[in-house]
This record gives sequence, C-alpha cells and structure tokens, in this order.
Amino acid sequence: MYAHWCYTVRSITDIPKIAESVCTAFQTLISVFKMIYYLFIQRRLYVLLNKAQTHEFVRQIEIFHTGFPMCERIKGRVDKILESSWKNINAQLIFYICCCVAIISNYFLMAVIVNIYNSWNGAPPNYEPMLPFPSYYPFWQDKGLSFPYYHIEMFLGTCACYISGICAVSFDGVFIVLCVHAVGLVKVLIMLIENSTAPDVPKERRVEYLRYCIYQYQRVSEYMDELRRIYKHISLSQFMLSMLNWGIVLFQMGVGLVNLMTLIRMLMYISAAGYEIVLYCYNGQRLTTECEKIPYAFFSCEWYNESEEFKQLLGMMILRTSRNFYFQISWFTTMSLPTLMSMIRTSGSYFLLLRNVAE
Repeated sequence: MYAHWCYTVRSITDIPKIAESVCTAFQTLISVFKMIYYLFIQRRLYVLLNKAQTHEFVRQIEIFHTGFPMCERIKGRVDKILESSWKNINAQLIFYICCCVAIISNYFLMAVIVNIYNSWNGAPPNYEPMLPFPSYYPFWQDKGLSFPYYHIEMFLGTCACYISGICAVSFDGVFIVLCVHAVGLVKVLIMLIENSTAPDVPKERRVEYLRYCIYQYQRVSEYMDELRRIYKHISLSQFMLSMLNWGIVLFQMGVGLVNLMTLIRMLMYISAAGYEIVLYCYNGQRLTTECEKIPYAFFSCEWYNESEEFKQLLGMMILRTSRNFYFQISWFTTMSLPTLMSMIRTSGSYFLLLRNVAE
C-alpha cells in the first residue's frame, strides 16, 4: 500500500492512473482488515447464522407450545413476516453480489483479454502482461519481468482481486442476513405484543401471554446486542476508507476520464463501495426504527381493562424498551440514514480538496 502513495507523490500529473490505483488499494485494505477480523469472530457469526437459518428464536416462543387457542392464526402471520424478511435478504444479497462480481470480473477479464490479444498479435519483447488490479511501485519500474519483482507484483495483484471480492461479499453478506433477520424478529415481537389483549386470548391467561412476550423480547435483545458487539469497531475502518474511496472516485470523474472503460469502473466503484455503506446504514436504520415501535406496541394494547399485574408488567416493559437500540460505529456515531448523508457530504469535501490540490 505504501507504494501507491509513493507513486502518487512523485507523479501527480498522472491523475487517472493514481485515482484508480488508490481506489483499488483502499478496497483491498478494507477487505484485509475484514479477513483478519473474521478469523477471530467466525465462531460467533456461525452461531448467530445458525440461529437465523433455523428460526431458533421463533421456535422458542412459549406461546406456540402452551396451547393458546390463537396459535394457528399467529403462526400464519409469523410465517408471512419471516418470508418477507428472507425475500428482502435475497434481494439485497443478489444486488450486492452482482455489484462486486461485476467490478472484479471487469478487472480480471480485461487483463485476460488484453494479454491474450497481445500474445496472438505478436507482443514486443519488452511487453509486460497486464495485471488485474493496477499497482504502481516506483522503485521497481526498471525491473521489468525479472524475478522476483514482477512475480511479487503479480501475486499481490491477484490476491487483491480475490480478497476484495470474496471477503467483502462474505462479511457484508453475513451482516445483511443477521440484521434483516433481526428486523423480522422485532416485527414478530411487536405483532405478539399487539395481540396480548386480543379477544381470542383467554382473559385469565393474558398475564401468562405477556410474560412470554417479555421472554421473547429478552432473547431478541441479546441477539441484537451480540450482533452490535461484533460489528461495532470493524465498521469504523469500513466507513473511514469508503469516505476516501468515494471522494477519490468523484475526483477521478470530475477531473477527467481517460476512456469509457475507466468511466464504467468508476461507476462500478460507486455502486459496490457505495452500497457497502448503504447496506450498513439502511439496515441499521430499519432495525432502530422497528425497535422504537416496541414501547408503542405495549401501550397500544387495551391494558386499561386488564388486571393490576398485567398493568405492572406493561409499565415496566414500556420503561425498559424506551431505550433506543442502534448499531454503533465504534464510539463515534451510529449506523443510520443521517450518518449516511453526513458521509456523502464528507466525501464531497474530499473531492473539493483533491480538486483544489490538482489545480
């Protein structure tokens, strides 16, 4: 990575190559951080994923195992909520995977096609095969294809192509699954709470029903807290580097594009690296918004016609759930739509700064 910055300082006139090189360097650096962090938390992620895939939190709801007469009606609504959540997960994953595959394939296939074309048409003796990711090492420029300089550069470029795609999709894809599933669990919880005073719930068992809702809230809360702890600090590097990435891409597009292929790559960077931040802020905001509805769900039921024990439990839960849940980006800010808009403005500031330097 240091070589990219050395080249930037020494050859500031070659703006398009520098911008593209720095973009790939930032994206690779983000993926390396994620891959190293992945080694230490893979077991915790596996446990959460397994619970999400098997719907363990839903199967643990005591209401479905204690003979309440409205179980079938509630199960039908729960199935619809979870089905909608998995459809949303599927749509987000497909879009994100397509964005990452598109830009990685563009770099890889372009290098393959150019090298094959030049080989078939008789490349000159000093021709250097094109690498997937643009990498510039000023102190190796006069080494050519000699060993081990070119081979190290080829190895690093190939690894960058693999790590940037596979690691980004796997790590961020896990967040999509876990976060959207948490949104579905909160919706299920709100639906259960709203039905606590429904006519088909026996009046003498409504306190028992409410207790089961409280137990479910505790399980969902522990699940969300574990997810927040896993992504709390690693998300900071993602957000910081993506802001720089956005600024550089805007700078590249504002200063000038070499050709159509460069334009396509910059648009792919905006779609892939940009959506990488959008999925954190958008899904984090969705979960926060759903959690804010929990105390209103407790208050909206017909509690005024219930027993004193029911009212006491309800009041305690309203106070307990009034504390908003949100995903933190280390100790600085939260994953929310206001944070996303702030990042866009910051990236615009980086763009203006780079443009002023170039002028």
